[in-house]
Amino acid sequence: MARIISLLFCLMLGFTALSTRAADPVTTAPTPAEVSGKKLNNRYLPENEVKQITIDNQPYDLLVRAWEGKKKLGAAIILPATNGTADAPGLMAFVRRNINPAGWASLSLTPPTELPAANFATAATEVTSPGAAQLSSPSNKPSPKIKPEDNSKHLQDQEDFLVQSMSQLDAVGADYAGKRILITADQSAGLLISLLSQKKIADPDVLIVINPYREDEKLNQALAEQLAKLTLPILDIQSPDGHPASLETAANRKVLAVTLESPNYRQTRLALNLDNESAWQNCLNAIKGFAARMSGAQ
Repeated sequence: MARIISLLFCLMLGFTALSTRAADPVTTAPTPAEVSGKKLNNRYLPENEVKQITIDNQPYDLLVRAWEGKKKLGAAIILPATNGTADAPGLMAFVRRNINPAGWASLSLTPPTELPAANFATAATEVTSPGAAQLSSPSNKPSPKIKPEDNSKHLQDQEDFLVQSMSQLDAVGADYAGKRILITADQSAGLLISLLSQKKIADPDVLIVINPYREDEKLNQALAEQLAKLTLPILDIQSPDGHPASLETAANRKVLAVTLESPNYRQTRLALNLDNESAWQNCLNAIKGFAARMSGAQ
């Protein structure tokens, strides 16, 4: 009996040890997406890829990858969507890592941030009485996220941030002489189109915009004409899962470019959503072909 009790005791200790070991977290290296989401300063990247620029006394990441192979055509300046990082997971990170064999160095900028959504709270004493008008905006339009004056200031801050970022690229990109292609997406694309139309930044040799839009309805409607009036070569890529504001102006962007006889404008409609990696490769192929052809950097 004593032997049986001893055996049972040993088995219980063994199960306890196994349970404790299973409960211990396994330490694994974070994926690029996880690191980017936590904004850990891109510590998962090789040190020679991570540079920094300074804006208003604050450091921001600028990721640099050299061209590969015999071709040395120039540099692709990549600006991911707002509120992201210089290595935001998805299409832009894919382009950043895979355009180099085509002869383009890649310089990926930290994009500007968006204003946080307003968190409204109303005191009980300020609640209107039943039946009183409570909404100042039309019922068929989304409620404004922020005050108009705050929005205007933030848009100006975003533009200033991008102007300062772009002005510092010459020094970093000096090692990659040649043509310059500018690749950008979503609201960042809308901001850059506005800056180019106002001549606040220098024209690149080629502009690539992916699902461009502005969140402000009036600014978004002006986007098509601003884009059509630019005189540089433009590849306008639209995906089926683009932001509704981008899908809303896609047809008009193309029509205006034809109307204003913009000879170097081309719009490409993707068949696949951008959450599909096959669409990433299709985008990259379109970018490489258009950039090489329109820049003359064959």
